[in-house]
Amino acid sequence: MPEPSGRYPSVVRRSWVVALVLATFGAACDAPLAPAAPTRTVPATAAMAASAPATSAEPVAPAPVASTAPAPPAVPLRRPGAYANLDPADDYTVGPPDELPDCEEELAHAGVTFRASTLPVHTEHKGKIVCGAPQVVVYRQGPGKIAYDPPPLLTCSMALALASFERILQEEAVRLLRSPVVQIQQLGTYNCREMAAYPGWVSEHAYANAIDLARFTLKNGTAIRVMGDFDVAEGEPKRTAGVFLREVSRRAYDEDVFSTVLTPFFDAHHRDHFHLDLARYRSDGTRPES
Repeated sequence: MPEPSGRYPSVVRRSWVVALVLATFGAACDAPLAPAAPTRTVPATAAMAASAPATSAEPVAPAPVASTAPAPPAVPLRRPGAYANLDPADDYTVGPPDELPDCEEELAHAGVTFRASTLPVHTEHKGKIVCGAPQVVVYRQGPGKIAYDPPPLLTCSMALALASFERILQEEAVRLLRSPVVQIQQLGTYNCREMAAYPGWVSEHAYANAIDLARFTLKNGTAIRVMGDFDVAEGEPKRTAGVFLREVSRRAYDEDVFSTVLTPFFDAHHRDHFHLDLARYRSDGTRPES
């Protein structure tokens, strides 16, 4: 399903900004001439030479000028279980995500059952879109013991983020609904395309770096559906299912598990699912338009 790309969608409807940078380079200024060496008078007699104070002929170097260029913003430290991209310097970089060193070892340590897979990087749509990713897995089951219908193909980093999200899901399900989640219906991960709502912007689905979640089934048999159970009113949801959906989506964004979290609050394209991804920019679609 379509979602925004670039940091602009952090609030596409709320504060849509398109950055167009034009750089003009001027000719370099001539360097100033070095100061002339001072004239030194040599006394006529040896006695005068012996008593005359020494005079340096070396020019004095100018004091260094401190740079006025602003320092690049510091990248915040990543908290445990957080996989969102927090570096604003690469917000407008478009392309498959980088490989994560030792990612498969991290998945095993996180309690994820998976199968290594491949999704070769290539171009489609007459060379306009680069798709695929250098590091993908099929996610079988995570630490929350949740079955996915069907098992998703994801970048290795997204698989780690999904495992972290399962912790949030189970905490909120037990707290609010008194029953853990046992199954999730997902609507898709990989799809080499631009976004339907924003032509020219490449979807994170083009890299299997996103997942769309539509239904959460509890151990007691209750099914919580984004379409129908998500409450788009500005006030607190009236039903517990609505509270659950709002809590898990906001925690997924606020705790930096994913870079982007879009819900029915964002637009009509997301009326029936949550969109979660690890884009290089941040986008919060978990709150009503202000």
